[in-house]
Amino acid sequence: MKKTLHTTAIILFIAAFFSCKKGSIEPGQDAVTDQSANGSPVNPGKISPGGGGCTPTTVGLIAGQTIDAGTVTVSNDADFIYVTYQTANGYTLTQTHLYVGDCAQIPVNSQGNPMPGQFPYSNTHNNATTYTYQVPITAISTGSCGCIAAHAVVVKLDGNGNIIDQQTGWGNGTRINPHGGNWAMKFTYCSCAG
Repeated sequence: MKKTLHTTAIILFIAAFFSCKKGSIEPGQDAVTDQSANGSPVNPGKISPGGGGCTPTTVGLIAGQTIDAGTVTVSNDADFIYVTYQTANGYTLTQTHLYVGDCAQIPVNSQGNPMPGQFPYSNTHNNATTYTYQVPITAISTGSCGCIAAHAVVVKLDGNGNIIDQQTGWGNGTRINPHGGNWAMKFTYCSCAG
């Protein structure tokens, strides 16, 4: 019985390890997108990455420590890692900050809390519902694992466009500062051959 369970576990591990599928982005198309709350693209004529690399990893975009404000999805191809913020439940993006790379290199202050303003990728948004960053694959080389720290500021608007809720959000994972401090989170991503 133990041998059967051990063999099954090895087969499942091998299947998961080799589950990458290939896709591509058409030449001349930009992979960074920003879409407004009404669904119209902010950068018309550009696409979001859909093909490429590994089966995507998706985590919740958690706002205010407990609110489901959407998702963060990560995938890669041979050249880039794509990190897509997608809002839900009436929330939209006003800011995003992103770190992709070695877990030990996430910018933190002397207390060990992350400093999103020091993350290498950031942008402001006019109530976007989706936004994708295109990060060079060298941040987490093919076949390696690293950390994603995906920070966002999200708002909920009333029918007149007035802000009725504003929250800080993070891609769901483990606390960056395990010794207390704030609730900021990171999650692991392993890239695979595109």
